[in-house]
Parts: sequence; structure tokens; C-alpha cells
Amino acid sequence: MYLGRKPQRLPWLRSCLLITIIVIGTAYASFLLLASRGFYVGPTAWLPEALHPTPTITPTPTEPAINIVNRADGYFRNGEVDRAMSEYRRVIEIEPGNDMAMARLARLLIIRRRYAEAEDLARLAVELNADEAYNSAVLALTLDWQGQYDQALPHALRAVELDETNVYAQAYLSELYSDMGRVDRSIPTARLAIELDPENWEAHRVLGYAYETAGRYRNAIPEYQRAIQIQPNLGFLYTSVARNMRALGQYRNALAIIQQAIQADPNSAEVYDEFGWIYYFLGDYDAAISQLRRATQIDASYAPAWGHLGIIYFVLQNWENAVPSLEKAIALGGDRAEYYYSLGISYVNMDNCPKGREWIDKAMDINADDTAVLAADQFWNENCLGSQSPPTRPRPTRAPNTPVPAP
Repeated sequence: MYLGRKPQRLPWLRSCLLITIIVIGTAYASFLLLASRGFYVGPTAWLPEALHPTPTITPTPTEPAINIVNRADGYFRNGEVDRAMSEYRRVIEIEPGNDMAMARLARLLIIRRRYAEAEDLARLAVELNADEAYNSAVLALTLDWQGQYDQALPHALRAVELDETNVYAQAYLSELYSDMGRVDRSIPTARLAIELDPENWEAHRVLGYAYETAGRYRNAIPEYQRAIQIQPNLGFLYTSVARNMRALGQYRNALAIIQQAIQADPNSAEVYDEFGWIYYFLGDYDAAISQLRRATQIDASYAPAWGHLGIIYFVLQNWENAVPSLEKAIALGGDRAEYYYSLGISYVNMDNCPKGREWIDKAMDINADDTAVLAADQFWNENCLGSQSPPTRPRPTRAPNTPVPAP
């Protein structure tokens, strides 16, 4: 028997309980519907967008630039020039003011004969750090290889002034002296570079070049070979040996060296250019043309290959092919008298005396005393003065000379 008053249930409690049941039921139904349709219904799917947890991003540490430079140096020592250039470019992206990477990249661009880009980088390196001897030395080398000797000299001298013990400053000054015909200075300066660092391939290369430009080919060959022993992965060092052997008439030995060059640097236009030029001296014109065409396919901007190809077509009296090849060489910077007079004579043989006169005059501007230039001038006079009749002689009295190209 209940003796007290029976408690009354609160209406609001009953309402809250009902609402809770409805909410839970609705949520569970939604869960089942989304799951059945393939939607993600993980533990945070129900949260509003603004309340979703932000994933933690672990920062990736930036590799120190000096590590990348060292890796690039290693690639270059292994002959992987393009990979080395890519790494130096990475350094410049990370540190836009890294003059060391700029100068080293410029040096490799010179090897690849991309002079305009090399010069821009070398100048910027000097602007960023004018007190670094290597920067001025590389700028001097860039200008030297473009034939701008007067512009190169102040930078080469500046490099030596900044650090007379810098092997590259002395080496590149020696090379410039060689190109300026100053053998009295080029050989002693190159020897000084070797004294500074007997294991530096550049020092031995420039001494070989100094001997070569002095016509001392037998002395040049051992220095180039020493450079190859130190740095065996650069094709143009092998072509330097082959070029001097060719000058001595050792054509078969030169061909053997070129085979080594192809193994060291199979994508070098310079290697195949020398390959073709050796065949030219052997009188195998078909093989020569084949190798020279290969050189132009590898690098369509390599002027010597176009020039040599044009000379061979000229000797074969194939005027129609000689003209575009020689004009291509000239357009790419091949400023040589034999290109000009050979082109002039080719035009005369194609019944175009005005164009012939134009190119022969350019040859005379370079060297009016050269016997081949004089022969070309006489040829034009005999076939074009007072008459536009077809020429009676196809070419000058001797084959064009073949000056030693820059390494």
C-alpha cells in the first residue's frame, strides 16, 4: 500500500528523450544510406568542413647548395657534362646569387660551345663577386673562344692580378696569349700553371695548345695526352691529339684516337667533325661527308662542320651543295678567308658573278696577300670582267688552307 503521493513524470524529460531517439535514428539511417552509395563515412565524416582536422605536413629540408656543387663536380669528373650542368643550374635556382655555380656552369657551356649563355653567366658571376679570380678567368676564356681577344685580355690580366697562384687564371691567360700569337708568353705562362698544379688537366691542355699554335706538334701531343690521363672523359681533348697527329701526317693514328674520342663523348659534334676532316685528308670524300653530316645532325650550330662540309663539296665541284654549307658556316660565325673565297668561286661557277665578287672581296679583307685569295680574285677577273659568259676554270690553283681551329 502506497502511503504517499505518486510522483508525476516531467513532460519536458519525456520530450527530450523522444527527440534524442529521433536524432539517433535519423543519423543511423543516413549512415546506412551513404555507406550503401560508396561514400566515406569514417570517424570525421560527420564534422562540418571547418572542423575537419588539418593533416600535418612534414617540412622537407633543403639540400645545402655546396652538396649539389660537389655532386656536379663529380659528374663532370666522370664526363657527364650535361648532368653536371643540370646540378649547377639547381644551385642557381636555390641561391640566385651563387657566383661559384655560375662560373662553373659557364665553363661547361664553353665546352659545349654555347658561348652566348656562357658569357652572360660569367659576366653575372663577376658582377656578384668581382674579387674572385676564377670568375674573371672564365669570362676571359668565354671571350677568347669567341675570338674577342682584345676584350678578353683585361679580364685575364685581372684574374692574375687578383690571385697569381690561381691555376685557372694562369692557364686561361696562356691560352689567350696563344690565340694572340704571343708564343713568347703563352708557353712560359702555361708552364707556370703546371707548376701551380701538376695534376690539373687544363694546365696541360693549354701548354699543348701553346705548342700547337707555335707549330710544335710533337711537343703538343704529350701534353694533350697528359690532360687525357687526368680527365679521360672529354672528347675535345682527344680531338686535340688527333688534330696534331693530322698536322704531322699521321692520319691512321689520328683515326685511332678519334675512336677513343667517340667512346669518351659519343654525342660530340667536334669529334665527328675531326673524324670527317681526317678522312678528307685521306682522300675518302664519301666517308668524310658522312661523318661531317653526322656532326651537323648532333649540333646544327657547330660552324666548323658546316665549313668543312662546304670545302669538300667545293673540291668536288658540287657548287649547289657547297654554297648552302659555306653560307651556313659563315652565318654561324665561321669568319675564315677560305670560306669566303670558296663561296665566291662557287657562285661564279653558278653564273652569279655579283655574288661571287661580294664573297671574294670579303676574303681579300681578311688576307689580300694569301695566294689562294689572289687566285680567286684572278679567277673572277678572267670569267666575269666584261663578260657574263660561263667560267672556264672551276676553282683556284690550290686547295684552300686549313688553319688550326680553337680547341
